[in-house]
Amino acid sequence: MPVFLFELEEYVNSYFKDPYSELKTLFRYHLGLEDASSKQGKHIRPLLTLMSCAGTGSDWQKAIPAAVSIELIHHFSLIHDDIEDNGLLRRGKDAVWVKWGLPQGLNAGDAMFASAFRKLIDLKKNVSDSITLDAVELLSDTCQRLTQGQYLDIDFENRPVVSVKEYLSMVRGKTAALISCSTKMGALIGGYIQEEQCKYEDFGEALGVAFQIYDDWLGIWGDHEVTGKSVTSDIVDGKKSLPILLGLEKSSQFASRFAQGEIAQNEAIIMAKWLQEDGIEKSVTDIYTSWTEKAFLALEKMSCAVGVKTALEELANKLLIRKK
Repeated sequence: MPVFLFELEEYVNSYFKDPYSELKTLFRYHLGLEDASSKQGKHIRPLLTLMSCAGTGSDWQKAIPAAVSIELIHHFSLIHDDIEDNGLLRRGKDAVWVKWGLPQGLNAGDAMFASAFRKLIDLKKNVSDSITLDAVELLSDTCQRLTQGQYLDIDFENRPVVSVKEYLSMVRGKTAALISCSTKMGALIGGYIQEEQCKYEDFGEALGVAFQIYDDWLGIWGDHEVTGKSVTSDIVDGKKSLPILLGLEKSSQFASRFAQGEIAQNEAIIMAKWLQEDGIEKSVTDIYTSWTEKAFLALEKMSCAVGVKTALEELANKLLIRKK
């Protein structure tokens, strides 16, 4: 996606003037723009925005400001997520708050949030003021859902019992909200009416929920040599992921040991086997399959250019059947 990356880098470079050059350095560092060898992530959300706009038959380049804006919101959430989770590394290097300190880490996240909305206003160069205003409203509502989802995720850490329904509510906010915003945003900019936009939104939400459930599966049964995470890392960390929530509800041996706290790696491997023996892994894959089917059913219902729909299907498969 060279055009998108060029626009992102150009925007970051022009956004900050002296004496704020160091703040620009923080942005470039976190976004992976400081050198060619830096990891930049998959750019899933901006790609979905541009593809969704193309799916309407409109020029996908009109949606570039929105794609950049959504990517900046995603990275704002990652900067703050690292702080809230005490995450020391991001894509194999020190998190922003670790490298520059907590105060500047918070400030960098806030600045990235603000810069995202400033970039979104550039839509008015390509579309009507009405569509631009609707886009601002959509992203604003999405940020509210995103932070509400993060609130629940943090809240779950101190709660002994969390239902699957509550978990799905959290995931719809923390993970799926920005993905569904991406697909709906593309349809909005492409000029589709609200009814058609909602079909794109439904596809993005189901895709986002399935993506997170599969990520939860990887956190316990994934290949550590591929994912970069230690086997059963979520059990060791005590994370309230879907397998663990189901284990606490349906596996007495798992629930009993989990409640005792501090789980060593060798114990976690045994506990992961308990989850398999007690049918928890199958329950997780069944729920994942259900949300995957919802995503492809929603895609089927979308009014979308044939070539783009095929490309979206291929992208969804890569996201939902992956190793990391």
